[in-house]
Amino acid sequence: MDMYKCLNIPESCFIGNTIYKKLFYENADLSTNDKSLFTDTISKITWLYCLKPETINISAYKDEVREYPEVEVIEVLLHKDYKLNRVAEIIMRTIPYPMVLIFRLECKVKFYVAHQRTNQSDSSKNTIEEFIATDWLESDSALFAKLDIKQMRFINFYTLYSDIVDAISVYNLSVIMPIDDTITGEKAREITAKVEEIEQKIISLRSKLHKESQFNRKMELNIEIKRLEQNKEKLLGGDIE
Repeated sequence: MDMYKCLNIPESCFIGNTIYKKLFYENADLSTNDKSLFTDTISKITWLYCLKPETINISAYKDEVREYPEVEVIEVLLHKDYKLNRVAEIIMRTIPYPMVLIFRLECKVKFYVAHQRTNQSDSSKNTIEEFIATDWLESDSALFAKLDIKQMRFINFYTLYSDIVDAISVYNLSVIMPIDDTITGEKAREITAKVEEIEQKIISLRSKLHKESQFNRKMELNIEIKRLEQNKEKLLGGDIE
């Protein structure tokens, strides 16, 4: 837990309780494959912190779209790095609170966050919005200082969580391209999505190229790949308009 001291979460929020896999087996309607994924991938799940009005001076938030009565910080100790997007989805859907989900593998960690909306057909469930995840981070990663919650807005749990999501979004973009201090989390997510979209198109075209036998069609695919690579380089070079 020493790695998380720079988050500056008050000791009053510390929980430190184990969340047993049985909770997910009984409440998440898991397939056989999902249960095997949990068994093979996860060593231990710990509820590290609970930020709520009783433990920190921040108000709950509720509007017609979402309800954030508290924010959880949950650590998942892993046996291996395997299908973590699916693991994150299961955990976030089963525990219907905004959370900072931290995967830990040996000395490295990986953060997942995602805003949630109240499910209109079932208020006991939440709809997960866009997942924002980091790469694997060492203990000296610059992101930790950016996640000092005392630098964030304490207006309510929605503003606090939004600041956490934005900090991770901006950090992720800074890893792949030069940015300045004026960039917002929303803009960072927009640019990151554009880069990822281009990369997926390139992967798809390269797969088609590998299978293509006609010379003219190969030329067309190569030209399109080159155009996309140039667009990506423009974005990564700071051409973000």
